[in-house]
Amino acid sequence: MYGEDITRDRIAEAYPKVYPALESCASTLESLLTTLCRDRGVKVHAIEARAKHPDSLRDKLRRHPNYQRLSDVEDMCGARIVTFYQEDVTRIRDLLHKEFLIHKEESRHAESPDAFGYRSLHIIGQFDARRRDLPEYKAYAEFPVEFQVRTVLQHAWGVISHSLDYKNEAETPPEVRRKLFRLAALMETGDELFGSYRFEVESLRDRYRKQEKHGDWTELPVDLDSVTTSWKRLPIGEVVAVAKRAGFQEMDDSSHEESHRWSMGMLVSMTRLAGLETLGDLEKVMAGIGHYEPRLAELARISKENGFTPFANAFDLTAFAMILEHPELRVKLGTPFHPAIEAGLDAALRSGATS
Repeated sequence: MYGEDITRDRIAEAYPKVYPALESCASTLESLLTTLCRDRGVKVHAIEARAKHPDSLRDKLRRHPNYQRLSDVEDMCGARIVTFYQEDVTRIRDLLHKEFLIHKEESRHAESPDAFGYRSLHIIGQFDARRRDLPEYKAYAEFPVEFQVRTVLQHAWGVISHSLDYKNEAETPPEVRRKLFRLAALMETGDELFGSYRFEVESLRDRYRKQEKHGDWTELPVDLDSVTTSWKRLPIGEVVAVAKRAGFQEMDDSSHEESHRWSMGMLVSMTRLAGLETLGDLEKVMAGIGHYEPRLAELARISKENGFTPFANAFDLTAFAMILEHPELRVKLGTPFHPAIEAGLDAALRSGATS
């Protein structure tokens, strides 16, 4: 590994010369880790990599007089991967063992229930043989890398405790030590509960998928997951056809994913306010949307006059139809639409009252 031939008395002179290469290594490492996590389908909160600054190295050498060579410093280049769930720490660990040459692994956490601190996984390695011969990695072949893998809550503990400058139990005033123990226990419990929550959500979604596949999707309760699972079963095409005839602008779903997701969530909230309980109830509302076509056309016309052409989003259209049938839902929802659409809704409601 890099630095075997650089003795302690030469580090101050040698390290600044290699520091720019370490910065480049950190940037390359961060990009690689981001790609690896994405390709493995592991969603993470953050991936950061950095080169140890020469000033930080000098401080470390003062704290570790036993370091005799630069190679004793194992975190010249470091990467931190922050996951959402404890289970993903294990997935990242397995990924690192598969993609890098690993020299050492240490799970830093206290075993006793009243011990100071909070767990974190530390792995020391370097680019493996497959990458060391590639041009984009060859310059960093011998650099040691420290990987730190922790959950969001573990990271929060580390950041907060670091800001208090207490590195171990002996440094902590007795009067606050108990509170720190309690905080560590609560955060560890939080990690466990988040893992349970994730399992329950994924189990629910799996049940919805099976029920949708077997054809009894109309009995599913109306929520975001059930609508997401079964939306292709709903009469989306019929609603969009009515919208286009009424003057709404056709939309490309792939380019409006965020808007599509917001509209779906808004419709779920409105169905609950309206007392609709199942997807079968929602299907009936959507199937009857043609009844509202004249007033939807008035909504589109006034909206355009106010400078905005509304999109033929099936979930928005269904929400508009529900408001036209039950105007009080507009107040109960409490979420305003685009000002031009608000003006169009006012006009459509007036036209319905006079017809």
